[in-house]
Amino acid sequence: MAVYTSLDTKDIEILLSNFDIGTLEKFTGISGGITNSNFFIDTSKKLRYILTIFEEHQAGELSFYFNFMAHLSFKGFSCPNPIHDQKNQIIHILKNKPAAFLSKIPGIVVEDPNESQLASMAENLAKMHMFSLDFKENKPNGRNLGWMKATFHTFSQYLDSSTREFILKQFDYLSTDLPSLPSGIIHADLFRDNVLFNGNEVGGFIDFYYACNDYFIYDLAIVINDWCIEFDGGINEQRKKILLDAYNKTRQLNSNELNSLDFFLILAAMRFLISRYHDSFLQKEAEMSNPKDPLFFLEIIKHRSGLKF
Repeated sequence: MAVYTSLDTKDIEILLSNFDIGTLEKFTGISGGITNSNFFIDTSKKLRYILTIFEEHQAGELSFYFNFMAHLSFKGFSCPNPIHDQKNQIIHILKNKPAAFLSKIPGIVVEDPNESQLASMAENLAKMHMFSLDFKENKPNGRNLGWMKATFHTFSQYLDSSTREFILKQFDYLSTDLPSLPSGIIHADLFRDNVLFNGNEVGGFIDFYYACNDYFIYDLAIVINDWCIEFDGGINEQRKKILLDAYNKTRQLNSNELNSLDFFLILAAMRFLISRYHDSFLQKEAEMSNPKDPLFFLEIIKHRSGLKF
């Protein structure tokens, strides 16, 4: 989360007047993240909400994410719910950008989750994947390999020649045809800062704005690259086993998925290497932001591929 669009008290008071969630008591910008502007909103009804201003999405794109979160919530899965106004609308325009209020789910981010928390997250991810199977809407992955290749060429001139060649070699490998694999809606961004915990149990998943249709094993690869990582970019095999065992309790991985995991670990690392390089070289100005370092994902890819500079 971050703040790219500044607001004052009047902006929020006017927006709140369309809702029945109380009057403004205070608001606080949320740092972290690189895509949207986010604020904690405390109201006279003693409830806290999240106000998100969407910096890249158009209003028409947002219904998929809101509908998926509502679908999960209906099934008892804990995630933010969009708040409807007095006219049953979710999206408003604020500073010429789409904006929405969402419920604040309980829990805190844990920077160094223990093994019980890791297992709880994996079980919940499997539930989310299963719950997605009867969701009727579809959204292609906008950050697929084609996007990675196109985006790479917007900043490749800033890289040294060995790094450019290394990434291009990985693109060749990632162009390999894959077997048929189970798919549905994936979160696609389930880093540790997008899961809230109450003790050892998951309080909920947040930040669904990269959710899309793709292979479930790809979502697991994204998670392994963050939740089961060593300081040098290698995989902690014990944590990986705990994660996969916990996931398998709810949704059993098949042999094709397990055999393709190494491929997806590289693909997942490449997706975030490219986006973080892009944000590093072509970063938007923000009032509050914590930009992410792309170089760690380069080390991850080197570990996964076995290639060296």
